[in-house]
Amino acid sequence: MLSSLYASGRFLAIIKRDGCKAAVARLGVAVLLAGGLTVATGGVAQAKVLHCGDVITANTKMTSDLVNCPDNGIVIDADNITLDLNGHVIDGDGTPPLSCPPATLCDVGVDSSTGHSHVTIEGGSIRKFDLGVGVAGGSGSAAGDHIHHLMVAHTSSFGIVATDTKRIVIDHNVVRDPGISAVLVLGSAKALVASNLASGSTESAMFLDGNSNSRIVHNRLTASEDGFAVGGSHNLVSGNVVTDSLGSIGVLDGATSTRVEFNRLSRVGDGVTVGVASGTVVEHNVVNRTGGDDRGGFGIILDGSIRSTVKHNIVRATGPGPGIYVAHLDAPTPPRNNRVIRNVTTSKNADGILVDPDAAGTVLLRNLADHSGDDGIDVRAPGTTVTRNIAIANHDLGISAVRGVIDGGGNRAAGNGNPAQCTNIVCH
Repeated sequence: MLSSLYASGRFLAIIKRDGCKAAVARLGVAVLLAGGLTVATGGVAQAKVLHCGDVITANTKMTSDLVNCPDNGIVIDADNITLDLNGHVIDGDGTPPLSCPPATLCDVGVDSSTGHSHVTIEGGSIRKFDLGVGVAGGSGSAAGDHIHHLMVAHTSSFGIVATDTKRIVIDHNVVRDPGISAVLVLGSAKALVASNLASGSTESAMFLDGNSNSRIVHNRLTASEDGFAVGGSHNLVSGNVVTDSLGSIGVLDGATSTRVEFNRLSRVGDGVTVGVASGTVVEHNVVNRTGGDDRGGFGIILDGSIRSTVKHNIVRATGPGPGIYVAHLDAPTPPRNNRVIRNVTTSKNADGILVDPDAAGTVLLRNLADHSGDDGIDVRAPGTTVTRNIAIANHDLGISAVRGVIDGGGNRAAGNGNPAQCTNIVCH
């Protein structure tokens, strides 16, 4: 089904019109649920000559490459087994099948989509399929699966997909030119996506939504349309590196209690973007060299965010956007009750920190805004509390505040282009 949708252009049309999240929702996780196969248990690994489309129900170690598979490579249909590629290649023919039966997954390098637990896929290369690896819980209770030390390349839709799983680990893989996304994880609990390298995706390199208590850590993404898109609840995005991509880290609408910390983002369009999400914490990130080539150029943006905290970040925005922006742009509702604390920020062409007029209940505390192309801090929303911030050597005002801004005291400004230094609050 997935391959036939891709071949017909319908899936790409949805992607282009509505974005990756909507396209995946319309596609549905049902495309990863193939049924009706015999279940067996694992055992001692068998060194085995495999053929394209083989179904394995025991521990298996490949002894040769599979080349030019016209449809699926290997199908796994048992609990507690390991498929060890043993350094070999599972290779597709780069062409979607002419047809795909209903409720069947087609043109997949390794298919483990029938709800089996403790399946391990490791140690080789998968290339030129529609989907590299597919794992799904389905009606079963798939848990403890492990996908690691794979090279996945030149897939037409996704590199690695996991849906409805528990405690899956996807680590130490390299995914190159995966089509839409390198890693897609949906509806899963306690997933770990760690130490992977991904490049060349045409949408978000890693798209993770509907997940809970999951960790996305120490991955490196480069040369992709976007970096991470993260939804769900109580997820952690930490220690990742994103370079040379249009976007870096996006917290999706509806997400709750997401932590984005200790990431390094450089030569990107936007740094961290938080949508209409609640309880997000963005801290200890370094965002450098945003914008350029028609890219957005925001360092950290809270677009409609609710009760988010942005603290201890270093932001150097070089594009047209502010370093830190409490914004009401695309969101249906304005941001409210957000805190921006102890950040160091500058924007070459805009404000270091900007608060939109209808943002409610924002707190700016102990930030340093320096050498920005406009104001150091520009507060356009009455009711914002501005306390103990420092603004130095900005092109216009140090702190520009409208009437009704709450002066919490202790603000300082010096060496800014406008001799007034600050408006509607006291600066020393």
